[in-house]
Amino acid sequence: MNLKIKILIGINHLAAVYGLLYGNASYLFLSLVGLLLINKVGGEVGLHRYFCHKSFSTTKIKHYILMVLACLNCFGPPLAWVGVHRKHHAYSDTEKDPHGHQPMWRIWTTFWHPFNIETKYVSDLVRNKDQLFVYKWYFWLIGTVMLSLWLVNWQLPIFLISIPSVLSFHLAGLVNTVCHHYGDRDFDTKDHSYNNRWVNAITLGSGLHNTHHAYPASWDNRRHPGDIDLPAIIIEKFLIVKG
Repeated sequence: MNLKIKILIGINHLAAVYGLLYGNASYLFLSLVGLLLINKVGGEVGLHRYFCHKSFSTTKIKHYILMVLACLNCFGPPLAWVGVHRKHHAYSDTEKDPHGHQPMWRIWTTFWHPFNIETKYVSDLVRNKDQLFVYKWYFWLIGTVMLSLWLVNWQLPIFLISIPSVLSFHLAGLVNTVCHHYGDRDFDTKDHSYNNRWVNAITLGSGLHNTHHAYPASWDNRRHPGDIDLPAIIIEKFLIVKG
């Protein structure tokens, strides 16, 4: 699977370069829509706050929508991503941190070497039939979506999936590098997490990283007036089922 993920990320980068060089304004607008759906809803809301940290509950149909959008980040199946990120929280900023800690650029090598993620980090997900199905058939599912879009218009998979997924990849890298080195610390956590206002503005809500590490199970990282957290708004307005 590690080799397949490398190939998938590499193909998406090549496709993204083509799209950014030769795409017109209409297609680039599609990429902005794709980025919102894939990075914010599928990635930050789905992969991160819902599947990984279980910070809220939602309906069954919205659960499946989040699953599909999470897969389209092209980071690999959610089960694998969750295992990596949970281990990151367990060993944040240490030698065992799979996101790396020094030097800053190491986060961008995250997907280029195999991980040893113990089963205990995903013990809940390996008992879930939906997660196991997606894990087993992940690349077939991605290929089916890509092919379906290609049959409609060969440029659609480039602008709706490849470019947004590549941007999502690098935005995640930005958060996990800058926000472990620079910013403000509202909470005295055991790691080197920071709230970085610039990163938070660029990512529309993923840069309140110190707050997240202090309260990883919270779906809302806003603590001060003016805090930006678009994923929290999406969760509150469209997804959360309050008990």
